[in-house]
Amino acid sequence: MNILWIKDGKKGHEKQVQALLEELSKTIDIKIYEENYHISSLKRFFDTFHHATSYMLKKYDSCKILKSYNQNDIQLVVGAGSNTHTRMLLLKKALKDIYNKHIIAISVLTPSLFRSEFNFICAPNHDEIKLSNMKNTIFFEGSLAKVSTQEPDDSVGLIGLGGTNKYFIFNEDDLIKQIEYILSLYPNKDWYLFASRRTPELMISKINKLSNSCSNIIINHESFDEIIKRASIKFITQDSMNMVYESLSTKGQTFLFNMKYKNENKITKQIKKLLENKQIGYIENISMSDGLNKIKIQPQNPHYEVFAEVEKLSFQLAGKLKALK
Repeated sequence: MNILWIKDGKKGHEKQVQALLEELSKTIDIKIYEENYHISSLKRFFDTFHHATSYMLKKYDSCKILKSYNQNDIQLVVGAGSNTHTRMLLLKKALKDIYNKHIIAISVLTPSLFRSEFNFICAPNHDEIKLSNMKNTIFFEGSLAKVSTQEPDDSVGLIGLGGTNKYFIFNEDDLIKQIEYILSLYPNKDWYLFASRRTPELMISKINKLSNSCSNIIINHESFDEIIKRASIKFITQDSMNMVYESLSTKGQTFLFNMKYKNENKITKQIKKLLENKQIGYIENISMSDGLNKIKIQPQNPHYEVFAEVEKLSFQLAGKLKALK
């Protein structure tokens, strides 16, 4: 099966699609073509307008949209993120117009528009309400991530930081205190610290200052996928949904930093569910009678199983794709 992957340049989106395609390749013979489609919000608007009016502009636009893909015999288009959705549907329509054949379009994550025009939507279960009337949806929990059963290295720890977001309060001073507490508990581990594109510059500055006085902090940018498999213990900020599920998809203990909610929403509910089910540990901030706070670590269930959402999703999707042949 020839697959065209539309990539929007956002790491969190692309890693989920990559995890799914790699899992599908274990049971389906696939060849992947890629299109980098990094566009502005204005271009996305014109794509949406274009798709909405494409029946009137069919012949001209079909030739223009296809570019070099008319030689590749594409059978399926896939992508994640709002920048890719209309592009996939425009390609699906153009290929049908020129070759008179049906192309499968798969959205990884929930599209905001034209949902019924996708053959399949692979969506997180916290979007179930949005998609309650859709019959083309396959749900998974949280975020898609590669599964690893590699035994962790007891000398390695990981700290994953998100940043400014609309779900949780990212209190830099409070997080630094928690990191210092982690370092005091596990002074003999090498701590690999990963920031994200959302991490504020002030937080980066505080981390750099802390690393100058702690030789076992290693500020890293490149080897996240490798370190998360090796780390025996991992601390992740609650706003980093992708990192949380990447961690839960590997061996080793996973904990959440203590963070306050801005308001209750689908993301905070999903995190709360993980905590209530003890699928993940967390740092607890306890108020003492003398007005001081005490930090304590609450562990996850020691008998937890590595998450394998991408394997479950791939199995279901492969069955549906085979049924279409």
